[in-house]
Amino acid sequence: MAICPFESTMFGPLFGDREAGALFSDSAEIRAMLLVEGELARAQGHLGLIPEESGEAIWRAARTVQINPADLGAGAAQSAVIVPALVAAFRKAMQAPEHAQFVHWGATSQDIMDTALTLRLRQLLLLAEQRLTSLVAALGK
Repeated sequence: MAICPFESTMFGPLFGDREAGALFSDSAEIRAMLLVEGELARAQGHLGLIPEESGEAIWRAARTVQINPADLGAGAAQSAVIVPALVAAFRKAMQAPEHAQFVHWGATSQDIMDTALTLRLRQLLLLAEQRLTSLVAALGK
């Protein structure tokens, strides 16, 4: 038995939207934060704030590294935010300490979380726009 209807396999579909919900899963949040870290490092490398080679290495790794959300729970419980645990896991997963030291350079946890949320909200708005366009077309018929 689910603790709330949103988590119920029987009643969840009445309250949620699988496609939109996927944008707000733990995995989607981690992926978005990694993309932000990668873009930040790449921009910093182009500006000379960190070595350009490190910025490119971080940018590439942010697109390929896989981090299990369950592995971040203890770190999140310790600091009350997920970003420090994510940064530590990302640095380790990169297996390139000469570049990993520049991950999250000059950023705050809030910077990363807010920008990652904005990326996912943009996707949600595109989904809503597609659905509304289809609805308008259907109503027009």
